[in-house]
Amino acid sequence: MTASRFVPAPPAPPPDPSARVELAEIGLAPEVEAAVRAHGITSLYPPQAEALKVALQGRSVLLACPTASGKSLVAYLTLIRAARAGRTGLYLVPLRALAHEKGEELRQFESLGFRVAVSVGDYDLSNEQLGKADLLVATSEKADALLRKGHPWLDRLSVVVADEIHLMRDPDRGPTLEVSLTRLRRLHPALQVVALSATVGNSAEVARWLGADHIASDFRPVVLRRGVYCDGRITYEDGRDREVPARRDPIAALVEEVIDEGGQALVFVNSRKASESVANALAPVVARKLDAAGRAQARAAADELVTNSEETTEGIRRLAGLLPNGVAFHNASLAHDERSVIERAFKTRALKALVATPTLAAGINLPARRVVVRDTTRYNDALGMQAPIPAMEIQQMLGRAGRPRFDRVGEALLVARRPEDQEALIDAYLRSPPEDVESRLAAEPALRMHLLALVASGAVRSDAELEAFFRGTFYGQTLSLRELAEVVGQVRTYLTEQEFLARGPGLTATPFGDLTSELYLDPVTATVLRSALEKAPLGGSEFPLLAAIAATPDLPPLFLRRGEEPELLERMTQNLEELLVRPEEPPLDLDLEMFLATLKTAELLEAWIDETPIVQLTERFGIGAGDLRAKVEDANWLLFGAGRLAQRFQRRLANRLDDLALRMQYGVRAELLDLVRLKGVGRVRARALLRAGFADREALRAAPWEPVEAALGSRALAEMVLRQVRPKETLVPPAPPRPTPTPPRSRRARRLDEFPGPAEP
Repeated sequence: MTASRFVPAPPAPPPDPSARVELAEIGLAPEVEAAVRAHGITSLYPPQAEALKVALQGRSVLLACPTASGKSLVAYLTLIRAARAGRTGLYLVPLRALAHEKGEELRQFESLGFRVAVSVGDYDLSNEQLGKADLLVATSEKADALLRKGHPWLDRLSVVVADEIHLMRDPDRGPTLEVSLTRLRRLHPALQVVALSATVGNSAEVARWLGADHIASDFRPVVLRRGVYCDGRITYEDGRDREVPARRDPIAALVEEVIDEGGQALVFVNSRKASESVANALAPVVARKLDAAGRAQARAAADELVTNSEETTEGIRRLAGLLPNGVAFHNASLAHDERSVIERAFKTRALKALVATPTLAAGINLPARRVVVRDTTRYNDALGMQAPIPAMEIQQMLGRAGRPRFDRVGEALLVARRPEDQEALIDAYLRSPPEDVESRLAAEPALRMHLLALVASGAVRSDAELEAFFRGTFYGQTLSLRELAEVVGQVRTYLTEQEFLARGPGLTATPFGDLTSELYLDPVTATVLRSALEKAPLGGSEFPLLAAIAATPDLPPLFLRRGEEPELLERMTQNLEELLVRPEEPPLDLDLEMFLATLKTAELLEAWIDETPIVQLTERFGIGAGDLRAKVEDANWLLFGAGRLAQRFQRRLANRLDDLALRMQYGVRAELLDLVRLKGVGRVRARALLRAGFADREALRAAPWEPVEAALGSRALAEMVLRQVRPKETLVPPAPPRPTPTPPRSRRARRLDEFPGPAEP
C-alpha cells in the first residue's frame, strides 16, 4: 500500500469570496469603519453581516455559527456602538482566560474614545475603576456579584453580550448565566442582548426566550473536512477516503503528516494522564521535524516557562523536557502561568503539536490545521464508569480545525480503534445534530444560592414576584414549573429554618442571609461555618478550622487514593475532640469516606501554609499545581468569609481567621506575612529574605543594597522590592559589577538542565 501526501480535496468549494459583504454596506460610523479596516478587515462573512444589520439597529440577536466564523466581531461592534452613545456594555464569558483574551481584543479599539475593563474576581477591580469603564468583560459569576450589590455601573447598561450561551446546559456555570441574564433583562426591559453560540439543536428556542432575532448558519471561512481514521486510512463523512503514511501509533502518523505539510496538530484526549503520555510519545516524532529555527523557537518557549515561576512545579519539570521538542500537553493540572506559556507558544507556532483535555475546546482561541480527537468517552463520576462525551463537546473540539487567513482547509478527525467502530462514530458525532440547551436551574444547590441572592438584593419581595422571576427564566419558558415550584418551596423552607430568610409575610433576608449572599457562599456552607465558629476555641491549632472549611460544599474535596484511609483514620482519631465538623453530624451528615476526603483536603491546606514546596505537595497528594491553586483560592475565600461571619457570631476569632486567610493566600507561615505583601515577593523569595536577616519591610528599608540583591538573586528584582519600601530619592543602586571572562551558567539554563526531556535528534 502506497501512502499519499496530505492533499485533502474539499468536499465542497471554499467560501465564495463574492459572497462576502463589503464593510461599507453595514453603515458603521466613519471612524469606526476606519478602525476596523486598520485591523485588516475590509469585508464581512454573510452571517456577520446579517447579524450586524440587526444588532446595529439596537435589536437583540442570537448568532449560532461554528467556531472561527467571526461571531466576536459582531459583539465588539455592538458594544462599541453603545459606548460611543454614552452607555455601558457588558461582555459575559464563561472562563477567566477567555475574559482576558476578549479584553485585549476590545482594547485595540479604545482609540475610538471608550475604556475597557476586565473583571473576573471579587477584588481585581475597584469601584472607582469600574465606574470609569464603558465596557466591562466579566465572567457570569462576577456579573452575578455586581447584581447582588446593586452597583451603580449597571444603571447605564444598554447591551449585554452572552458568549458561549450554549453553556447554560453546564451544571456548574449554567444556572449563574441563566439567572444573571434574567435579572439583567428584568432590571432593563429595553436591554439589547447579543448571544453567541456554537451550533446547538434548539438555538431558535433560546432566541425566543431572549426576545432576539435568530440567525443560524453553518458557514465557516475555512472549509472543514471531517472524518474518522482507522488502520492507516481516513474515511470522510461524505464517503471519500484516503491513505495516510503508515505508523504503529495512529496519533503519531496523523501528527507527522500535517507537520510535513507545514501545519500544526491539536490532539484531544480524555484525561490528564493521557495528555502527558501522548505528548511524551510524540516528542521524538515532532523533534525530528524541527529545523534549526524551529528548535530555537521551541527552546525559547521552554526558557520562558522555567523563568516565569518563582517556584518549580511538577508541570514545569515535565513541560520543560517536552517544549524543546516542539510539543506540549495542556490540562487543568497546570498552573495559570504554565498554561499561558503553552497557549502563547502554540499561537506563535513554536509548538507543532499540543495534546489537550476537552476543557481547552471551550476556552481560548487555539486553532490548528488538523484536530485529532482520540477519545469520545470519559470517566463519569456519577456512573462510576466511562460514558460517551456529548456530541456538542466533540463538535466544539473538531471545530478548532482550520486557521482563518492561514488555511484553505482544516481537517478534523476522530480515531476508531476497530473498523466496525467507524460508521458508529460518523453517525454519533458527524451526522447527528448537537444536543439541545437545557436549563440546569432546578438543581437544589444552585437554587439555594440564587433564591437567597434574589431576596437579599431586593430583586424579589414577595412570593408572586418570586414566581414571576422564575417564569422569566429559560427553565420557566421551556418546561413545566410544577417540579421547579416544588423544589423552590423546599429551598425556601430550608432558608427560613436556617435563619437566612425572615419569617412572616413578604420575602426579606435576615442579617445572616444578607451577609451570606454578599460573601457569595452556598447557604449550607454558611450554616457549617456558623456552627463551627460557635464551637471553636480561641487557641489551638489551625487544622480544625481548615477541616471545617474543607467540609463545606464550596470546597470540593480531594479524591481518596487506595491505601490512604488508614492514615486519615488515625488523623481523625487523634483530632476528634478538636474537630469542629464530624462525620454523620448535621448539617452535612457526611459518610466516613467523604469525611476522610475532607480531612485529606485539610491536610493539603495545612502543608501549604507550612511552606511545603509545591513539588512535594503535588506528589504527596496526587494533584497538579493547577488543582492546588484552585483549592488554595477557594480556601482563602472561605477563610475570609469565615472571618466576616466571626465578626457576627464569634468576634474573638475574627483576627485569627483574617491572618489565616492571608497565610492561605500566600502559602506561608505567620512570620512571612509582612514580606509577601511586597509585589514580586512570593513565599520562596520571602523565606530567602528572612534567612538573610530581613524579617519585615522595616528591616528592608534600612538594608544595604548588596545583601538584598544576593538574597533575591536578581539585581532588577532587588530594585523593584526596595523601591516599594524606600523613598525614591534614597534608592541609589551600586555600580554594576565588572563582567568576568567566563560567566556562570544562567539560572534559566541550570533549571533547564534539571528537567531533561527526550533527546533531540
